[in-house]
Amino acid sequence: MKKKQRDKLFFTIFMYLVTLVIFYPMIMMLLVSLKSKAEVVSNPVGVKMSFQFSNYTEAFREMNYPMAFCNSVTLTACSVLAVSFLGCIAAYAIVRCTKMKKLFLLINILFMIGLSLPQQVAIVPMVLWLQKLHLGNTLLGVIFVYIAANASYAIFLFSGFINTVPVALEEAARMDGATPFKVFWKIVFPLLKAPMVTMIIVMTLRVWNDFMYPLVLLQGKAARTLPLTIFMFKGDLQIEWNIMFAATTMAILPLMIVYFIFQKQIISGMMTGSVKM
Repeated sequence: MKKKQRDKLFFTIFMYLVTLVIFYPMIMMLLVSLKSKAEVVSNPVGVKMSFQFSNYTEAFREMNYPMAFCNSVTLTACSVLAVSFLGCIAAYAIVRCTKMKKLFLLINILFMIGLSLPQQVAIVPMVLWLQKLHLGNTLLGVIFVYIAANASYAIFLFSGFINTVPVALEEAARMDGATPFKVFWKIVFPLLKAPMVTMIIVMTLRVWNDFMYPLVLLQGKAARTLPLTIFMFKGDLQIEWNIMFAATTMAILPLMIVYFIFQKQIISGMMTGSVKM
């Protein structure tokens, strides 16, 4: 009994240390964001601070937070919904297709090849195509880029789960006169709650925090996202760390609020899928 208690104590201490290591960067970010410029220079990692909440108001004003926030929300919401829904439909068509099976198999192979290619390789062709389609420097163009860049991952994720859905359920629905889309929407789609939640979480973090595509594809202050506005605090000769960390805190805060509001639904969706598997 004593050995079990000792092991439990060591495990608890270890988990507290791991938690501290994980949260240490966020704690330091919050502390530095409340310091004055002199305090950051003299004692950047110290706990002592003068609680300069004016750093947040200055960051809010300089980064044009409402516009950057709206741009990030628009890109994230549209990209996540489009990739999740289209990827789900495409995966179902590839897995369940009986006619032209070789063609769909070839399409699936091409999408899987896309998983192995670094996204940086396609930046120049994407910029040229967006210019030809008159979608350069637009949020709609960047949304199309996110859909193309993440379609392979979405199809790969949903295909694995669709393969576990019994075909007998779909055959029974067809015998009752259901159309192919109705079979997918009423039978298959409700069973894909777990991969859908996973896809939404992964895509939300990927698009919200993405820096590369907005930097390359969006020009001008009106189209900047939150990561781009944070980067603009970096000067040629110096960096105002307190203002930059205040801006970073405001960029992270919306995702944290959304998670705390919907954490029960998120955990429930992922656990439901794990039980079924």
